[in-house]
Amino acid sequence: MVDDQTGTTWGHLDGLAVAGSLEGAQLPILPLQMTTWGAWVDANPSTTVIDVDTGYAYREQVQLGRDALRGGFLNTLDGIDERLPAGELVIGVLVGSEAVTFPIEVGTARPRQAEVDGIPVVILEDANGVPSLAYHRALSDGRVLSFERVDGAIRDVETGTRWPASWLGLEGELAGVQLTFVTSFFTEWYGWAAFHPETTIFS
Repeated sequence: MVDDQTGTTWGHLDGLAVAGSLEGAQLPILPLQMTTWGAWVDANPSTTVIDVDTGYAYREQVQLGRDALRGGFLNTLDGIDERLPAGELVIGVLVGSEAVTFPIEVGTARPRQAEVDGIPVVILEDANGVPSLAYHRALSDGRVLSFERVDGAIRDVETGTRWPASWLGLEGELAGVQLTFVTSFFTEWYGWAAFHPETTIFS
């Protein structure tokens, strides 16, 4: 990606400036949850909607998960990691020096919990089966939560609080508590593996 103001080229998965006047600068990484409108409204009933009339036209339409590795774009990659299909959707989690890939399994209705570089993380689904990003399972008081699906909702075992994909406690003892975001990305396998060839795959 190239910004219009300085012409600097930025890595799209790590936010690092790789060429241009800002080379070496690092953009902060913020959570951007892939979800459905229904799940978003459930967790944020007073939400507003941004006006889509921005003055910019879409240059291309991107369909996530579709194998688009061809032509000149394919030549920009050093190689293709064949452990997963190139266009498979994954959640890539990065903690310290450890990178872990969580293949997306829409509708599996089961929590995926693991430790990444010693940090307890969770990746769960919203009510429509869309996976979230990674969040820290440890609370500020030292308790470490574990999660399960009960009657179609994700709840932690310890307090019974309901957690939507935004990871702000919605009902129960921890209502209003926000779990801490762990650096993670909803992306396609070929890009994540190219940036992090050392990644392991969660199973």
